[in-house]
Amino acid sequence: MNKIKTIIVDDESRIRRGIERLIRSCGDEWEIVAAFSDGLEAFETITKDSLVFDLLISDIKMPEMDGLTLNNELKKYSTFLTIFISGYDDFEYLQSALKSGAANYILKPIDKEQFQVQLNEIKERIIAEYKKRHEWEKIKEKAAKLDYTKQVQLLSEMIWNEERDISYLDWTREFPAGSYQLVHFSIDHVFSKTKDFSSKEWNTWIFAVENILEEVMGARFNQKGKRWWWRSNKFDYWVLFNDKSLSGLNGSLLKETNQFAQELRYSIQKYTPFTVSAAISKIFMDLSILGNTKKQLQTLMQFRMIHGSNQTFQASIIKSSSNEKNQGITSTILKSTEQIVNALVYGKREELINSLQGYFRELESITSPVNMNEAVHYLMIRIVNSWIENNGYREEPELLAEALNMTRHAGNFVQLKDSIKQWVLKVMSKITVLKAEQQNPVLESKKWIKNNLHENITIKKIAQQVYMNPNYFCDYFKAQTGETVLDYVTTVRLEKAKELLTNSDLKIAEIAISVGYHDTKYFRRLFKQWLGQTPSQYRDQHSVPTFEK
Repeated sequence: MNKIKTIIVDDESRIRRGIERLIRSCGDEWEIVAAFSDGLEAFETITKDSLVFDLLISDIKMPEMDGLTLNNELKKYSTFLTIFISGYDDFEYLQSALKSGAANYILKPIDKEQFQVQLNEIKERIIAEYKKRHEWEKIKEKAAKLDYTKQVQLLSEMIWNEERDISYLDWTREFPAGSYQLVHFSIDHVFSKTKDFSSKEWNTWIFAVENILEEVMGARFNQKGKRWWWRSNKFDYWVLFNDKSLSGLNGSLLKETNQFAQELRYSIQKYTPFTVSAAISKIFMDLSILGNTKKQLQTLMQFRMIHGSNQTFQASIIKSSSNEKNQGITSTILKSTEQIVNALVYGKREELINSLQGYFRELESITSPVNMNEAVHYLMIRIVNSWIENNGYREEPELLAEALNMTRHAGNFVQLKDSIKQWVLKVMSKITVLKAEQQNPVLESKKWIKNNLHENITIKKIAQQVYMNPNYFCDYFKAQTGETVLDYVTTVRLEKAKELLTNSDLKIAEIAISVGYHDTKYFRRLFKQWLGQTPSQYRDQHSVPTFEK
């Protein structure tokens, strides 16, 4: 059993020492945390040092701060029981003490037997409170585990079902506000490792990896709700971190995730036969872009082909890699690459095609598959980097993901050349469209949303209409309108639903489908949550009689 922590306050040292002796005589389950000579000293020390205690034994009449005031002030900070010590002439004080929630009172001079009886009564109450608190903590812990499991499932589904309609992202509001960062871990050299282990051995080692992941997270992130992790397959893991800071400007989240990634990589390499690589996202505020953030990290993870495994990759690597001249890349390849990039930026199609032909001639002369792979990747990174520099907020992470897969899927050199050419022309087409685009992206996106309410609307689809990166589009939309994309889509859909409820005879289920909600129960629940009444109740109050139509 936990010891019963007690604080004594009395301005008479003789009485204070006597109470201490009496408490110690009652058994080892009692512990005296501190003793004070006046109420003010007790209050200041207890609040400053955050002293934890179960029982306050205090004289009523004291200089500086009396016992009643001390009791009432401390109740604002913690929960405890109180025994007041009083003289026979303090009856009014005793009445006030009992009204203020005192557990009991003792009259001076203190009777030893009476005091012990009272302490035993107090002990029983505190033990009962311990048990109640313990049971309540167990209930809260079980509830927290259920909530965590549900949240992990939602996050996992969101990552792998990015085409799900935006209305079904409403659950993101249940997550804490603040800054988020997604980290992707992937076991290196999986296919070579699978030859060495049986299925049973694999399961044992995977269990070990997950234990290490839990231990490292627990050591660095102790607060519940600050991190979630899940596995997308046997070899890939995702960890989502949350910081209550809305700005993330203090860099604490970025620092923590980097240190976490480093510690996890080190521990897995030390205690298992594996190494892992990590990819860390930029900080973001809106969980609805989680699917797109996943794509960015998958793109970053492909840098293992260039920089090797057992490393941590961040978004800045795309830009920094464009300035690195790998030893496997010849000066003629570098020159051809710059000619291609310049033609691409200035929209010179004929010059671009001629530069590509020169690049392919140089590429064909390379005899090492490794060097050829590096030369192709270098071209792709330079083009994507130029795309970012000239159209920063319109970055499309899929472009680089497509490019870095070319050398893996090309059956021969002719196919590789054709894939590269088609990809580069695709980028040129996108740049041309971007430069010609003059309309306000917010107005265009709103117009598209209103015209497609019945369709499966995703952030990716909306962002594609205005040629923006989904992550940037979410931030841009919020900055320009003051509301999130999710809130806007929900508002427009429900406004259209209200209009149909008022002016049509369509069934509730038909209205739900017409505004993009194929789950009628979900539509009814969302409608009531936003508007305070069910669709049927709204129709009854606002529908226009047939003879007035």
